[in-house]
Amino acid sequence: MVSRPHRISAALVAACVSVTLPSESRACSVCQCGDPLYNQQGAGTQEASHFNFYMEGSAFTKSSGALADTPGEEPEPGDRDRSFDRALTVFASWTPVPRVTLTASVPFRWITIDSKSGGETDTSNNRGFGDTSFYLTTRLWSDLERHPTTWLELRGLVKAPTGQSDKKINGEADPHIQLGTGSWDFGLGLSGGHHFEHFALYSNVFYRVNTLGSLHYEYGDVFLANLIATSEALPVSPLGGMLLRPGVELNYRYSGHDQFEDDFYSSSGGSILNVTPFLEVPFTLRDDVRAPWLRLATRLPLTSDWLFGHQHESITYLVGIGVPF
Repeated sequence: MVSRPHRISAALVAACVSVTLPSESRACSVCQCGDPLYNQQGAGTQEASHFNFYMEGSAFTKSSGALADTPGEEPEPGDRDRSFDRALTVFASWTPVPRVTLTASVPFRWITIDSKSGGETDTSNNRGFGDTSFYLTTRLWSDLERHPTTWLELRGLVKAPTGQSDKKINGEADPHIQLGTGSWDFGLGLSGGHHFEHFALYSNVFYRVNTLGSLHYEYGDVFLANLIATSEALPVSPLGGMLLRPGVELNYRYSGHDQFEDDFYSSSGGSILNVTPFLEVPFTLRDDVRAPWLRLATRLPLTSDWLFGHQHESITYLVGIGVPF
């Protein structure tokens, strides 16, 4: 049997490899679908004195109409931006007192944008640490103090402008290739869940207010809604008793138009619905033991037709490793 340290090392390598895979993306670093704090227990708060470390690699694809150089002008119909955006995000959660969990996260990002204009394509690259986010989750109600089967939580967010947000690349300062937004952003939401005999349901809604950032650019406010179903851990005999925990998410996002110097960016914002199958592999033979786990997920957009302007979002790939203390 592979030792626990070797299993953790292998999972860390898998998470790192995921961010080196080629993927296309663009635009908003603040409007990703899904619930960033969802973990294998399906709850944001932990038991008192617990600490969780989670690292996730992500790669996603998006292309859209180009941003006009001058506010009020429309880009040429054939102008498009296509970018490759990968991130390795670290989350650290701590529960100092019962019912209250504090979480901080910071991403390291790799961004490449191919801009097509007038038949020519220019490529820009950037990499480094992005904006740091701070979350506070408090349990408002639960049927049991420890290991509740039904619960309701309140969550708040503050995002600090710690990432570089006004760098000139190839002589231009494009807000979409910046590592951060240069803005203080805020959010508030509700989440809750219920454990049934063999599976659990978890849901949350969240509203995020984005303020004016660097380069006179402001991302649109974002509303997120998620529904997650996860099975109890299932033994897989051919793999020597390994446990597997399958699940699926429905992720909805609506965001308003971005604004550039008080003018709307037409190819931004709108609605999108994703389905996200995932598989969690706890590194233990007992489902009731806190142990490191590996998480694999693929986020599949059901349609891009609800997005404003010329936008297309493709598959998002996610690989994560969690370690509880």
